[in-house]
Amino acid sequence: MPAVPHDPTPESIKELVSACLEYVKRSLGTELDFTPETLPLLDHYLTEVREELGAKPELAELTAHAAGAYFGEVLRRQMKGFWRAPSASLHDYQVCSSVAFVSINPFGVAYDALYGSTDHGGPRSNLRLAPEDHGYISARLATVPEVPEEQFYLLTTRIEAVEITVEALRARLEEQGYSETEYTPEDYEAELRYLN
Repeated sequence: MPAVPHDPTPESIKELVSACLEYVKRSLGTELDFTPETLPLLDHYLTEVREELGAKPELAELTAHAAGAYFGEVLRRQMKGFWRAPSASLHDYQVCSSVAFVSINPFGVAYDALYGSTDHGGPRSNLRLAPEDHGYISARLATVPEVPEEQFYLLTTRIEAVEITVEALRARLEEQGYSETEYTPEDYEAELRYLN
């Protein structure tokens, strides 16, 4: 397969990322640099915003969208991936890996982190895998030490789960002799058509 040209980040995502950078800098006096090491800062910021949601519920959507875009950009770089935006709704956005067949909605992850649960009106945050990989990845993730409930929904915890998933799927591809495999947006489109 030919090398995957990485699509540029959509303009709508760039705008949300800029907002996230501004929010965190204003609140914490720190600049985020698109590395996983900055995610604890964003987790801290989301915890602060969570405490304000009762009095200012309008903060939820603004914050989750901005944090989701930033988290998505960190993920895209870590996963050697690309954004997939099949519609204008952020509920449908995904960051997809080009080195393993796995995708996730980073806005769903940000909503989970903001609320500390999956009880919210945002997108779902589950990993999307090929059907034949579900059991394999479930078994692999079951070997990871459990984290306390208050840490389960943190961005830092979620990126670790995504990284473990990508590494496990990539290693299996290499064991099967498919080390040159790279996934494209067309591969994700085809799989979604097959599943629907």
